[in-house]
Amino acid sequence: MNKMDMLEKKILVAIYEMGPTFISKLSNRILENQNVVTEKIKKMQKEKILQRVENIMVTYKTKEQNKVIKHRNHTYYQLTKLGEKLAKEVEEVQLDLREAFKTYNKSLQNILDNEKIKEQEIDVVIDYPYGKDEEVKKILGETYNNLERTYDKMIVLRGKISNEQRDELNKIPNMVII
Repeated sequence: MNKMDMLEKKILVAIYEMGPTFISKLSNRILENQNVVTEKIKKMQKEKILQRVENIMVTYKTKEQNKVIKHRNHTYYQLTKLGEKLAKEVEEVQLDLREAFKTYNKSLQNILDNEKIKEQEIDVVIDYPYGKDEEVKKILGETYNNLERTYDKMIVLRGKISNEQRDELNKIPNMVII
């Protein structure tokens, strides 16, 4: 078994604390994208850390009551013996798990599922003096070569950059970004 990444540790500790759970509830609890959690759960099943709950009824833990028995209407996952052993070792690591909602927060999951939108590139026009060209190249990296350039009294770049790159460029004095 490979070394676990932070998301796998979060999943492990969350299921250890909550008991058997389903993917959407788990994703909400650890504030991660549901599709990413699904892939990690598949991987953890292959490594025999997690397993599907086979029974029709499932017992899980809640904050108010020690245990609740419920008919399952989702696919639930629980820790295997290996998973429990690993969770006890990982439990010492402080992971910031959110308290489970009383009701599933669909809008939060939509935000997490659409997180990639923030990473999309945006169209910009950037004007800056010649003296700032090296700073701009350093921030934009490979993106700089893909932008349309015009040289006049100032350098003008047109094209797509990330929001993060735009934020870094805004820190440079005499920079105009439209």
